[in-house]
Amino acid sequence: MDITVAGITKDFGDAAALSDVDLQIRTGELVALLGPSGSGKTTLLRVIAGLEIPDRGRVLFGNEDATAIPVQQRQVGFVFQHYALFRHLTVFDNIAYGPRARPRDRRPSEAEIRRRTLSLLELVQLEGLEGRFPAQLSGGQRQRVALARALAVEPRVLLLDEPFGALDAKVRKDLRRWLRDIHERTGQTTVFVTHDQDEALELADRVAVLNQGRLEQVGTPGEIYDEPASPFVMAFVGDTARLPVELRQGEVWFGGCRTGLRLQRQPDGPGDLYVRPWDLAVVEAGPESLRAVVASAHRSGQATRASMTLDGSGIMLEIDVPRGRVVDRGDRLHLALTGGRLFQS
Repeated sequence: MDITVAGITKDFGDAAALSDVDLQIRTGELVALLGPSGSGKTTLLRVIAGLEIPDRGRVLFGNEDATAIPVQQRQVGFVFQHYALFRHLTVFDNIAYGPRARPRDRRPSEAEIRRRTLSLLELVQLEGLEGRFPAQLSGGQRQRVALARALAVEPRVLLLDEPFGALDAKVRKDLRRWLRDIHERTGQTTVFVTHDQDEALELADRVAVLNQGRLEQVGTPGEIYDEPASPFVMAFVGDTARLPVELRQGEVWFGGCRTGLRLQRQPDGPGDLYVRPWDLAVVEAGPESLRAVVASAHRSGQATRASMTLDGSGIMLEIDVPRGRVVDRGDRLHLALTGGRLFQS
């Protein structure tokens, strides 16, 4: 089921939650809505679900205008961050609740409900737990029940709002892989909200980055990370530092000094150079090197990442320290710029 979001605007009082948002979600896609708190991602999800009515714009499911269709008739499955399971019902009855609540003329037989519920329990790897109550399950198991319950109504679209936000890091990582596997097996058109960039990049076919109610960029994880369309996307996705620089005849100057870094096909003038940790290298002292002081260093697996303060500017940045080199707080190093992405106004 294709989803088309066309010119959606939603205000809450004087605050604009969404401003003229356009987004196309293709059938069978897994799309992440990524952004900081207050960016509008949850509001957009709720507009798609029918839980919020936009002030302007339309939502289409396929060729059908769903904007005015009540949430009960949109055939969406919604998974909340805190599960929203019925505590007094067993796992089986939680999953079966949606089909049983349908009007009599569209309600499956009890035998069909049982068959589908047991099939979903197998899909979410909870066979044998159908008689338990939510309080008897772990957080990860409760989230699996919530997903099975959403799928039980045979939704046209599956929507998930921060589905792993209430779980610890290890469980979140395991459930990411599990959700991706479920998606591959069902082919369900799925939209999920997250503020976790790693989660979005790992799970999604495409990522839609929102900022202050506006859509900054839509693209594959590779496009979002490697080809950010704006300074906001560059700064929000991945570890970055911003250096105010000037481009002179294709060469980057920082703090009035040459850096040796050359950038092609960009006009001379001031700009902001955004650098990732691997855009900097530890070198011997030289006329084009940057001087920095180590503020802290920590291990990440086999690699060491150091936080540095650039002399004369106070700018903090991170570098990946060459394997075998030991750095400590207070060490003075020389750095070379080897890459980066320049944004000019």
